[in-house]
Amino acid sequence: MARMLLALIGIYHSSPVLGLSLPPPTGPYNVGSKPYVLNHTTFNDPIAPNNISTSILVNVYYPTHDPAPSQKYIWPGLAAAYETYYRLTPSTFGNITAKIAYNARPLKHTPSLPTLLFFPPFAGPPSQMFLGLISELVSQGYTVISNDHPYEQPYLQYPDGTSYTGHSVDWDPDPSIYVPTENYRINDNSAVLDALPTISKHLHIPLNLTHFALFGHSLGGSAALAQIPVERKRSTSRGKTFLGTMNLDGTIFGRASANDSSADVGVPSLLFSSSIHPRYFDPTWPIFEKWQTGWCKEIHALGHTNHTDFSDLIFLKQAYGIAGGGDAAPADLVLKMSRTFVGDFFGMLVGKGEGVLKGDETVQMEFPGIVFEYNGTGDPCASEYGNLCWASYNGPQ
Repeated sequence: MARMLLALIGIYHSSPVLGLSLPPPTGPYNVGSKPYVLNHTTFNDPIAPNNISTSILVNVYYPTHDPAPSQKYIWPGLAAAYETYYRLTPSTFGNITAKIAYNARPLKHTPSLPTLLFFPPFAGPPSQMFLGLISELVSQGYTVISNDHPYEQPYLQYPDGTSYTGHSVDWDPDPSIYVPTENYRINDNSAVLDALPTISKHLHIPLNLTHFALFGHSLGGSAALAQIPVERKRSTSRGKTFLGTMNLDGTIFGRASANDSSADVGVPSLLFSSSIHPRYFDPTWPIFEKWQTGWCKEIHALGHTNHTDFSDLIFLKQAYGIAGGGDAAPADLVLKMSRTFVGDFFGMLVGKGEGVLKGDETVQMEFPGIVFEYNGTGDPCASEYGNLCWASYNGPQ
């Protein structure tokens, strides 16, 4: 699909691409979705007007047998933000479709799988635009819960139509804001965990309230690494089991960046980077890896992948000639890699073995665009460039 669209770039660069759809998920279930607004106050919020916010947008994606028609899924206001940034005509980005069933009936008998919590990147895109990855996990039987913080993303829309316009797509925040943002993100995530029984009852969606696994992109990935040690110390998370955590392309800030044993999450962890995130430019990754006592691996995508390619933006950008071409990996291949490696990580957590995360010769022949930078053995700090874990390094400040 993506290769065909790239051939049409010259024709459709400024006009809507007809028939642009996310590749459907491959599992036996369709994807249902329901939103929920969680009342939660954040004081000293560095993003919100007047430095205070009072709610979080939660979305629950769950398996269903109800029909899931192809339909538009990106809010018009969010599509407009990206159309303005990329200088595209209106209704270009918003025309992409995906197979999703809003307010569908959940399964009568849910699979015995952990609830997955997804944490989006800082400053966009919001969780809504990670549907390509999330839908595959749901189609395999997982329930995925995302949460978005108002004013962080370029645009959010609540179920009642209330919209929250944040910073523009090209906003370049001061690095000093990252740690405070991750701190309130961790508090947001804890609030969502505490509210899950209420959310389950209100939405009439059965949830696994005892077993969880976490993943996130960018700053959300950093928060996913920091969250588990935090939950172990919270009385309201006693009785919860956290099986593993994953960081998609995020420099590690805050708690998980500590260059000491407090960075140990004590469960399997996977770090998955794009082409523009080589480990020798980001010592936070090998430093995190050296303190892990559990299963820990790092994989790196080639093919000129960039930071937002874990989201659905890759399909839109390649379709309109904003990205792709040459030896860049096509969008459908990038999504296949993301779905496969992310899916096999969560499968490993429930006893299905490492799958492609073995990283053996067979895997590398099937996925030559994935390099295992750290395969769980040896010193993660050692490299041809010398010691990646600088002796004086104490984490991003």
